[in-house]
Amino acid sequence: MPSGALSPRSLRLLGLAGILLIALNVRSAVAALSPLAARIDADIALDPTAIGLLGVVPPVAFALSGIVAPLVARRWGLERSLLLAVLAMVVGHLLRAAAPDYLALVLGTAIVLMGAGFGNVLLPPAVKRYAPLALGTVTAAYATLMSISTALPPAIGVPVADAVDWRLALGLWAVVAVLAAAPWAVLAVRPPRPPAPTDPPTGELDLAVAIEQPDTGRFRDLRRSRVAWGITIAFTASSMTAYSVFAILPLVLQDVAGLSEAAAGTALAVFAIVGLPLSLIAPVLVGRLRRPTPLIVMGAACGVAGFTGMLLLPTAAPLLWVALMGAGQVLFPVCLALISQRSDGPATATTLSGFVQAVGYSIAASVPLALGGINALTGSWAPALIVLATVALLALTAIPFLRSGETVDAELARRAR
Repeated sequence: MPSGALSPRSLRLLGLAGILLIALNVRSAVAALSPLAARIDADIALDPTAIGLLGVVPPVAFALSGIVAPLVARRWGLERSLLLAVLAMVVGHLLRAAAPDYLALVLGTAIVLMGAGFGNVLLPPAVKRYAPLALGTVTAAYATLMSISTALPPAIGVPVADAVDWRLALGLWAVVAVLAAAPWAVLAVRPPRPPAPTDPPTGELDLAVAIEQPDTGRFRDLRRSRVAWGITIAFTASSMTAYSVFAILPLVLQDVAGLSEAAAGTALAVFAIVGLPLSLIAPVLVGRLRRPTPLIVMGAACGVAGFTGMLLLPTAAPLLWVALMGAGQVLFPVCLALISQRSDGPATATTLSGFVQAVGYSIAASVPLALGGINALTGSWAPALIVLATVALLALTAIPFLRSGETVDAELARRAR
């Protein structure tokens, strides 16, 4: 080993630490602002239109990241791109904490969410590179941390805002992002390298085989891949329902189920909490199943049952319907695991992750606004619930695309022959 070089074990541990710390940051970037909206409004005017625009920024930023992140990673490398993502989150958190006006608040939000979007796209290939022999376990760990990070901002940020002010409550997340920057700063300077022909044999096979795989899955190629479209369909259905639920569920529960504002907020927390055990279990099951059919059926069935129950019997068991909606989000960790499982190397995983998320988040960005418009026209939430139940059911159409068990690389190579 060259003088000053890190051992494969050290590289692997740094990569795993970096993956988990970024996962702890991705959702907090999304969830930190909305619980503080009323307090921010005292300093920066936030009318319903302004709040609505801030709500559209996350899926738009994530969709753009799906396009841009693979290009940046191909040019700069995976490690440097993840370091850039974390630094963007640090800058974005600090900018919106110090924002003097609405424009600065939007700009800071866009920067922090582009960083989070890069993290979203590049985590699956990072898992593919640093834990190729434990894809399910590591994906489960980081998907669970992403779910936990959704609940942290209301739990921590609101008390901090009450005790000090909202600016500190927003800015403190920059500290968590700085922690995530540390391992990627080291790896950006000393990234793992493929073994040279003269290197002695080593038992650290996982890093060696994970580096410098050919990228056979550029965007233009993935459009011809049934596997890529299968993952994209399931991911899009999950994203459409998730963003819609976060946008309209509290209003639906108050208007249709008759819950108070506080009870509706608690129910929304139930939606998020149900996903925690599923995030732990689903990626491991994906690794053990040749086909993800049972998990996709489960996700679709739970989603349909939750939205249909809220439509037909809203007052009978509203928390049950919300819990079923949350169980339907099992599709999200399933798709994260499939991105790693159905690609032969981190280069293809990067492009596949970008493709899936660019398409999924682009469509998801428009759905909450459309559902709000339908409610304004009809005066009822019933059409919105019917649409969401239909979207959950459409996830089943992903099953035939994923039936072969092939990787994207193998499928495209077979088609080329």
